[in-house]
Amino acid sequence: MNLKERGITVGDLLILIIIIITSTLLIKSFSKDKKTTLNYSNQEQVSYKENYYQKFI
Repeated sequence: MNLKERGITVGDLLILIIIIITSTLLIKSFSKDKKTTLNYSNQEQVSYKENYYQKFI
């Protein structure tokens, strides 16, 4: 049966909701991973600069 003939069923709605929820969770987890890697790289650069200046003093 086509979608036009039978209409949208509860199963179709459940599948759509599951897809939407999993995609939002994946996007949020990837964005958190990017933020932590950026923070880590910034901390490394700052600590390197402090050590570099301390050698001259």
